[in-house]
Amino acid sequence: MKPEEEASLAADGDRYHLVNHEGIGTIADPVFNQLELLHKLTPLQSILEIGCTTGFRLEKARKSFGAHCSGLDISKAAISEGKNLYPKLDLQVGVAPQDLSKWQGQSFDVIVVGHLLYLLPREDLFWFAAWVDSLLKVNGHVILNDFLYPIDSQSAYVHSNQLNVFKGDLVDPWTWSPRYFLVGRDVYPLAGNATTQNDPRNWQTVDTVRKLPIEIAYRQVSPPRSVHADPASQ
Repeated sequence: MKPEEEASLAADGDRYHLVNHEGIGTIADPVFNQLELLHKLTPLQSILEIGCTTGFRLEKARKSFGAHCSGLDISKAAISEGKNLYPKLDLQVGVAPQDLSKWQGQSFDVIVVGHLLYLLPREDLFWFAAWVDSLLKVNGHVILNDFLYPIDSQSAYVHSNQLNVFKGDLVDPWTWSPRYFLVGRDVYPLAGNATTQNDPRNWQTVDTVRKLPIEIAYRQVSPPRSVHADPASQ
């Protein structure tokens, strides 16, 4: 990531925190709903949220599930507030993907990617996905919250001339691999106005993908016959 992109993302993170400060944690939370569903299937013991703002969602998970919860956010203001409000969380200021190295060697039941892929520079996309994969347990889940768009697209970002907005199908960096498959998609309109709900530019989604064991992801087949084998031995 270029230094100017990192600086712009940090400034935008602080802007987002300031603008949404009063509403954070007070509205419907489809991401937490997915966490609750997963916890009912298999109790969640560890959660990492990338783009966690203050850590409000992680605190709900800690109280509800008893899980160990860690979070990364680029906004120093959001993390500072979160550390004061939720001292039992492991909250860190940093930039994804490079600062995911803070948890190198650890593994999590769930990794939440909280509405940040649309601003992630595309040259960092597969680096990001690789870090998420390295930190996720086998049979664990990635929950992604972002814009959903029927085509891959980019446009200028209205809040910064150093950044672009990227939209598409946000599970693609994972589901190209047989190890990941989509288990849930909750699409909802960005705006509540009925006249705009049919416009895909106003769609967001919470997607859940699962990481399979290699022995399940790849079907066992018989090896091909060698072209140099002795016919008499076959």
